[in-house]
Amino acid sequence: MPGKGFTKESKVLVIDDDSSVRGFLENFLKAKGYNNVLAESTGEGGLRVAEEEADVKLVLLDVVLPDMSGIDVLRKIKGANKEVKVIMITGHPDEAMVKEAVKAGAHDYIIKPFNMFYLELVLLTKLIQLKLK
Repeated sequence: MPGKGFTKESKVLVIDDDSSVRGFLENFLKAKGYNNVLAESTGEGGLRVAEEEADVKLVLLDVVLPDMSGIDVLRKIKGANKEVKVIMITGHPDEAMVKEAVKAGAHDYIIKPFNMFYLELVLLTKLIQLKLK
């Protein structure tokens, strides 16, 4: 996952076990012009894609996955590449979890359920921040 700079051609990886969330995020990003969206339903699958797809720049990662903790996935992704940005997705906001995720290298977090206005405001703001870095 080497390289710097985030553009609309950059790959975005969505890791969430809920197919409706994965589909929603894929469709949302594609509607905003981010066409290189990859999606996985498990932590192991997400780690495999992150390793195989050398130019993933952003990961949207669910905190609760069926096979492993999202925090563990975050640590492994950041251990392999400190440059990739990871935004945690949680339906269970918990201050201790947020602190642990930030300490492990999360760029930020988004709370589920999403509404379109909230998602557009928060996610696009974060994407713009990544472009400026």
